[in-house]
Amino acid sequence: MGGWKLLSQFSKEISLAVNLVKKASEITEWFKKKGVKTYIKKDQSPATVADYSSQIYILNQLKENFPEDHVIAEENETGLIDDNSANQIRECFNHLDIANISDFKDLLNYRGQRSTRQWTIDPIDGTKGFMKGLKYAIGIGLMVNSDTKISVISVPEYNENVLAIFVAEQGQGAKASYGGKNFESIHVSNQNNLKKARLAQSLHYDLPWVTQFADKIGIEERIKMDSMAKFCLVADGSYDLYIKPIMGYRAFTWDYSPGDLLVKEAGGKVTDLDEERLVFKDEKCILRAPGIITSNGVLHDEVAVFIRNKFFSI
Repeated sequence: MGGWKLLSQFSKEISLAVNLVKKASEITEWFKKKGVKTYIKKDQSPATVADYSSQIYILNQLKENFPEDHVIAEENETGLIDDNSANQIRECFNHLDIANISDFKDLLNYRGQRSTRQWTIDPIDGTKGFMKGLKYAIGIGLMVNSDTKISVISVPEYNENVLAIFVAEQGQGAKASYGGKNFESIHVSNQNNLKKARLAQSLHYDLPWVTQFADKIGIEERIKMDSMAKFCLVADGSYDLYIKPIMGYRAFTWDYSPGDLLVKEAGGKVTDLDEERLVFKDEKCILRAPGIITSNGVLHDEVAVFIRNKFFSI
């Protein structure tokens, strides 16, 4: 796979993150073929042994390469790793030639040092979809003083079911590698007719008003899927819009920081429903309004005004 050839202060970080999501994708795909045990966490969301294995691997590498950095990662319930799960993780790591990782519970909760540099880790974004053999993603971001500087996202079965890896660096644009090919620049679409727009929606976390919006506009081409892969669809021009309702304003940095930077660096726009930019503070994505609009930029204002006028009084 061609590398991210860019002279910047984050070259080492980007190179490592690309390698991490690629290997983590091998881990998650191994479990997808083998079958995974599912857990229900305290917040009632699902997790699998694959989530834990992916995060353990990523955190082990970050601990080794950037020990002075802080880490914000999704999974932390070590009590769910029983003997059977630990044995399955060992089997996976042995099969993939991942050596010298044994302290699974300690690594799962590794968060590094307090630092202005914070890595965000989502070991499997779209766990519900993953459990059903559908699309999912793995996301890594690096923030400095709560400002996202780089993001790397892998989607193991992207368009034409190939592994796609997306990379963005603040001020340097966005690139993608499909099926192991070299990274090339990507850009959002130039679609300016809202009725002809292609809309991405959440599969398991949608609300009726998003479909009602599309019906009222007359948008015909729609896709429903889990994970931050929807940000990728907008970033590379495959789709023009992604509308995400946020119930109770509860959003996490690891879910949205990588996709936010990717779309913006590809020339698009990401805001809440009130057209305010997303703000990240530690593990929280702070919103003023209960939803996120991701677009090619051209359609953004029209979409936001329509949603506010028809569905919300913000």
